[in-house]
Amino acid sequence: MSTQEQKAFTTFEAAKICHVTHHSIKNWIKQGLIKASRTPGGHYRILEGDLDSFREQYDMFPRDKGSKKQRIMVVDDDPDALALMENILTDDGFELIKVSNATEVGLKAAQLSPDLILLDFLMPEINGFDVCKALRESELTRSTPIMAVTCLSKEAEIERIFQSGADEYLAKPFKVEQLLEKVQELIGRGRVVE
Repeated sequence: MSTQEQKAFTTFEAAKICHVTHHSIKNWIKQGLIKASRTPGGHYRILEGDLDSFREQYDMFPRDKGSKKQRIMVVDDDPDALALMENILTDDGFELIKVSNATEVGLKAAQLSPDLILLDFLMPEINGFDVCKALRESELTRSTPIMAVTCLSKEAEIERIFQSGADEYLAKPFKVEQLLEKVQELIGRGRVVE
């Protein structure tokens, strides 16, 4: 496609395509991540090909172009717990996104839009309560079901888990059937966002 035939997007149009704010697009242009030109009036224009290659590089394409499998993001700092969940869930036909570092959760969830997030609430550098609240505050993950998979078992802790935005709770150690049953229950559901 020659440059003449390509559509040129404004930062607002590009933001809509990438499901981010136009400020993010402007920042990415300034950081040199997206190639853009300027109009005589000083506005950015992004060619379709340039936007596509950026989205390709950062895995920002809508899911329907890729896998038809349902995606589950598992957030746990314990490699054994991650491996166990991976075995159980991939055997059951799910695609898995493993995250062992809580600071990556928001970014990966926004990029890969999982159908369900399984979240450990006891992690060293950041607690699950904060992660859960942050996921609920983000426009991209507000409606993604979240299940707490954790050793926390006191009534007050469980209550706090639900208050921070979790939809379901599963105590560790769990039975495989329990996990799969709850996953099946949550995954097709989505959340009703007020």
